[in-house]
Amino acid sequence: MKKPTTHQELMSFIDQTPKMNEFMESFPVQMRNLIFDRRIQLGWTQNQLAQQVKKVTGHSITQTTISRIEGGTPGITSETYDKVLQTLGMKRVEVDFGEKSDS
Repeated sequence: MKKPTTHQELMSFIDQTPKMNEFMESFPVQMRNLIFDRRIQLGWTQNQLAQQVKKVTGHSITQTTISRIEGGTPGITSETYDKVLQTLGMKRVEVDFGEKSDS
């Protein structure tokens, strides 16, 4: 297979790579997408988000933790996601269920 050189080719490559699609749909990656997109929408740096978490929730969180979240790192606690989502002003996160493929 030819090395992807455009975003569309990369996304097609990802779709065809075993386990990659599963990873891209994983909870940490989906949370990463929500949090990263909202942070950018607000015009905040990772450090500013970490500072805002402290102001809004009273709990400290580091820029490194924000980086791990935005990297889709597994193992982030639900409490950490909750603090970040609260700070970003999210009211509700929806989960969509679909047919699970047997591949």
